[in-house]
Amino acid sequence: MMPIGALAVALQPWQNFYVLVGTAAATLTGLMFVAVTFGSSLVTKETSESTRAFLDPPYLHFVQVLLTACLVLMPTMSPGVLGVLLILVGGVRFVGLYTVFIRYREAQRAHGDIELSDWVLSIVLPLLCHLAIIATGAGFVAGDAAALTGLAAVSVILLFVGIHGAWELLVWMALAVSERRRGSPSPPAP
Repeated sequence: MMPIGALAVALQPWQNFYVLVGTAAATLTGLMFVAVTFGSSLVTKETSESTRAFLDPPYLHFVQVLLTACLVLMPTMSPGVLGVLLILVGGVRFVGLYTVFIRYREAQRAHGDIELSDWVLSIVLPLLCHLAIIATGAGFVAGDAAALTGLAAVSVILLFVGIHGAWELLVWMALAVSERRRGSPSPPAP
């Protein structure tokens, strides 16, 4: 493993990658706002907590990928500072995952229809990603070049987990609209 010298030089081959994932994350974040705006009439007082259990994670994954891309593309960023910032981001997201877990558990109690894949993609995989972000940050602090690949892999995984979560939310919204048009009560939150 070769050590990282000047971070800007080491990241130069990664520039297009981070422009691409950062742009995708920013676009998807904006689309989440549009989807929530169109689906806001579907959320009731009774379903608001359950809906947030499924709405917040994709949004936060997109924001995290966007933030990561912004940090990496800063030309004056040093490996140590980037590493510390990634450790902080990973730590905050790791702790915040507890709130998602609590909301999922409450949604499971209320509706009983959260599948194993939802738990894996919304709790387990993000947990592993946040731990990997912390490890990647430590790699940047240590000057390990493998941290570059690790950070890219975590960014892609979070982007796709966010896309899956947004898709699940969109499907729920479509089903809820369909049920309303037929005069049935809205389905439980996603």
